[in-house]
Amino acid sequence: MQTQTILIVDDTPANVKLLSAYLEHHGFSVAVAQDGEQGMRLAQSIQPDLILLDAMMPAVDGFETCRRLKASVKTKDIPVIFMSATSDTSHKVAGFKAGGVDYLTKPFQIEEVLARVTTHMTLRALQKQLAEQNLQLQQQIAVRRQVETELQDAYDGLEERVVQRTAELAQVNASLETENIERQQAEQRIRYMAHYDALTGLPNRILLQDRIGQAIAYAHRNMTQLAILYIDLDYFKHVNDSLGHQTGDRLLKTVALRLQQCLREGDSVARIGGDEFVLSLPLQAGSSDSAVVAQKVLDALDLLFTVERHELHVSASIGISVYPDNGTDAESLMRAADTAMYYAKEKGRSNYQFFTPALNKAAQRRLGLANRLRRALERDEFMLHYQPQIDLESGTIFSSEALLRHRQSGRKVPISCGPFITVAEETGLIVPIGEWVLRKACQQLKYWHNLGYPKLRIAVNLSPRQFSQPNFQNMIKQILDEAGLSPNALDLELTESILLQRSDDNIAMLKQLSDMGIQLSIDDFGTGYSSLAYLQRFPIHALKIDRSFVNGIGRNSNDTALVTAIIAMAQSLHLKVLAEGVETAQQVGFLMSHGCLSAQGFYYSEAVAAEDFTDLLRNQDTHILRM
Repeated sequence: MQTQTILIVDDTPANVKLLSAYLEHHGFSVAVAQDGEQGMRLAQSIQPDLILLDAMMPAVDGFETCRRLKASVKTKDIPVIFMSATSDTSHKVAGFKAGGVDYLTKPFQIEEVLARVTTHMTLRALQKQLAEQNLQLQQQIAVRRQVETELQDAYDGLEERVVQRTAELAQVNASLETENIERQQAEQRIRYMAHYDALTGLPNRILLQDRIGQAIAYAHRNMTQLAILYIDLDYFKHVNDSLGHQTGDRLLKTVALRLQQCLREGDSVARIGGDEFVLSLPLQAGSSDSAVVAQKVLDALDLLFTVERHELHVSASIGISVYPDNGTDAESLMRAADTAMYYAKEKGRSNYQFFTPALNKAAQRRLGLANRLRRALERDEFMLHYQPQIDLESGTIFSSEALLRHRQSGRKVPISCGPFITVAEETGLIVPIGEWVLRKACQQLKYWHNLGYPKLRIAVNLSPRQFSQPNFQNMIKQILDEAGLSPNALDLELTESILLQRSDDNIAMLKQLSDMGIQLSIDDFGTGYSSLAYLQRFPIHALKIDRSFVNGIGRNSNDTALVTAIIAMAQSLHLKVLAEGVETAQQVGFLMSHGCLSAQGFYYSEAVAAEDFTDLLRNQDTHILRM
């Protein structure tokens, strides 16, 4: 009997050596290729009886290699068994769709490999035998009866294998159905997140505005009043800075529960971001009702909080606006309550204040803040801090996110510019500030390239207002040219609000940036209206999972399921995925096991000055960051 030939296509020498030795020991002839291109050439040349194909290889992966083999007349009938280190159902389905006949998961039992190889070799031999017998039927009429008997036996065996194969396909179909259900549930969860806060489960700003609109309509019909309470926790940033965001998030969830306990029938509460909450209160007995609820909120928050064995004291500043005296729509009432809240802070915090026309101090304060931003830009008081983005498989830094800081006179430590961004957006200052950030970040990246880290990338957040500038693409190109950087060294992080503006101009701009080689990522994915539609329509390269979901890994089943779904969705759409806010080894292990191979967060490093980031780069040369 002629020796059967097996072609092994695998870029891992250890796997090739083991399989070759074992299969040759059992009487097979073995040929080896180290990548997909070489494997296709060998298959065309030697016409093996079976191909063992690694699914995950650089350049041309196993799935594409299999599709090309099946497209060729010479190799289309050679059975292909996939080998992969992942048991993910989507990979198995991709293998069968590409034309594979079987799927082996690494590390595999060598006896199982032999058994499956033998089965498919037998089937291959039977297929060849059938072809030869069909030829003999045409040439040897005299032995037709004998050939027909042999064919019947072969068909009986084939029938048995078809039944077996049908059962296997039924199992695959069942798995696909389960996967579709899970994806539908994930989509429903993402739609839910468009109207509810991911951390507390309270309505978010979008749903709040809708509810306020309904409450205004009710109050108008019944000639009653409506109060809006704008609640901002005092000094909450100190909790995050001293105890970490995980403790801060747990405190916010407890605060949300206490606020719900302060509600009356018909009242509603929402979290609109950070440490800010809003209560909507239909009034029956005039504005005094709102004062009673406001004091009830202050008293509830004044009680001791115990979070992760930390005893915390929390107070709040509350601004109150009343319909119709202070506004006749949700936006004006929110703005008035926000102004009154800032006045409450100026009055010493831990109190409530009603909005009055005299509260122009808050507006003046915002104007003063805008002037400070202008002066900071003129006097070069801004600086950038950099937070490393880590390749989880190697533990090395592959990119850095540039974050804006303000050096105030009299302060040794620069402060985050997060609280200023809204004012910068409103005044348009975000455009020159954003250009400064891009230019400074690219200059710093070029310095690191020259220092010996040429593959390092830089990630910069992009404001919707910047994106709408008519000369934005030219400005990006000019900055890259001035710094001497290739476009593929830059990663622009977009907000979902940019993508939801589905104009032809937006699509064209994103396509132009992508065609330049710039990577486009969606920042804080899952906190807005995360739709599959824009992921398919826009040239997006990567998703950044919001830290609020990452923080719930292993503790909150919904967050854990959502993170899993986002990763699977990104993989199915061939998108990279990076997790933000990673703070524990448990989170790292979960992310790696589910295929998310990039992360950033306090577990590795906070955002640091450029010289400290340089030290991180140098330290990784001798000591890889913890994995």
